[in-house]
Amino acid sequence: MTRATPPGMWERLVGQEVGVASLQSALTSDSPGHAWLFAGPEGVGRRPAALAFAAALNCDVSPSGCGTCASCTKVLRGAHPDVHLVVPEGQQILVDQIRGSSNERGIIPEASRSPLEGRTKVFILEDAAQLNLSAANALLKVLEEPPADVVFLLVTADPDMLPETVVSRCRRIDFVPLGPQAIRTVLEEHHGVDAERASWAARLGGNLARALRLTFDPDAVARRAAHAALPSVLAAGDPAEAIRAAEEIRKEAEGACLSLKERHEQELEELAELMGEGRGTGAGRKRIQDRQKRESRRTELDTYLYALDDLASAYRDMLVGSVAADDSLVIDPDANATRRASDPAATLRAIEAIEKTRQAIERNAQPKIQIEALFLELEALPVS
Repeated sequence: MTRATPPGMWERLVGQEVGVASLQSALTSDSPGHAWLFAGPEGVGRRPAALAFAAALNCDVSPSGCGTCASCTKVLRGAHPDVHLVVPEGQQILVDQIRGSSNERGIIPEASRSPLEGRTKVFILEDAAQLNLSAANALLKVLEEPPADVVFLLVTADPDMLPETVVSRCRRIDFVPLGPQAIRTVLEEHHGVDAERASWAARLGGNLARALRLTFDPDAVARRAAHAALPSVLAAGDPAEAIRAAEEIRKEAEGACLSLKERHEQELEELAELMGEGRGTGAGRKRIQDRQKRESRRTELDTYLYALDDLASAYRDMLVGSVAADDSLVIDPDANATRRASDPAATLRAIEAIEKTRQAIERNAQPKIQIEALFLELEALPVS
């Protein structure tokens, strides 16, 4: 597989041409807007679009953003001192993150400061639907009377969870999911992936972000096969095997974090050269390190969640195989076409148990304990 030259910051938003056109039109107008809502499911490009928009607002070359100048490069790599990423503290974005406190500078006081390098201060609120009521009310006040040269980008998969008063102050861009064929085309044409692997990653990935991870992770095929084999392992009814299988998932998460740590160390070295020494560089490095910590935590959680997705897919294929003779309905025919659920009702309960575990982990439950409890529950079900 030959990896092609990565697409530019706008070109990578495949399938979002309507939204991209709206954003670029705003950028080249006299009024780019002070608040935007980027809504859509995971893996469709909401956060890359927010970074691209922030980069364009501070680009040294083009009103719509070049993606390659020093300013754009800093924004896209999370190193620009005037672009701030706000993420939930635990399960919520707290009012102190908006108003500020003795330990938190906050959006409102930071927005009142002059930009350090660029023309526009940008605040990207990731998972914006996690704003608690006090934080949403505080944000509403600044959206009603926004400071000059400040833009707010609210990114969320659940726009209906935001107060209507906040939504009404934003221009909205809806990001749409890509189907398997569109994902396959992106992998082949933008990333130089051979047709067979692109088809496999597109079918199993579910969205472009995960398909890319499956494509360029050298261990993805073996890991996916191991996850798909778990129903048979658990069906043996041996609690010790269930615990051992859970430990393997924990090791996967640990390995993913170690690999990410190596990339983070290299990134810090490269960004030190890019930022140099000057006003705001200390705060910039701290912001990058904080972002890296969040990425590490997210990578750990994603490893567990992806394993659960693979496991649910395997049980789903077994269930489909027990009631339908058409293997085209099976997600992973190589792993599951010949497997059938001996007890469809028990298989359905297994899928429900996996979903409950996923929800618990997403609500901050300890992943290792949750996976162990799930595997012990599944080994008691007569599903295969």
